[in-house]
Amino acid sequence: MRTTNVSTRTREASGRGFETIADTIMYRWSAERDVWVSDAEVEEARSYLARLGVATSPMPDGSYTIDGETASTLGAARLVLLGLRHLHAQRRSRPRC
Repeated sequence: MRTTNVSTRTREASGRGFETIADTIMYRWSAERDVWVSDAEVEEARSYLARLGVATSPMPDGSYTIDGETASTLGAARLVLLGLRHLHAQRRSRPRC
């Protein structure tokens, strides 16, 4: 009998990366009381927001602009928080089984 191992990263590759790491970010922020985010987490948040139609652009100073009706500039942690807020709202609106 032959066994095939499946990569656990296929979910991230299909665009579910931010949804996967969101709980980890929230736990770290609440347990450590520190809102540090990695570059990878910021990029996952940007990808997630782009899928929702929220356009973001990096600025030379390391901040990000959010395009739309109320254009604004956010730091990396605030950008991830914006993604977390959108994800939380989606999770709350899903019907429970």
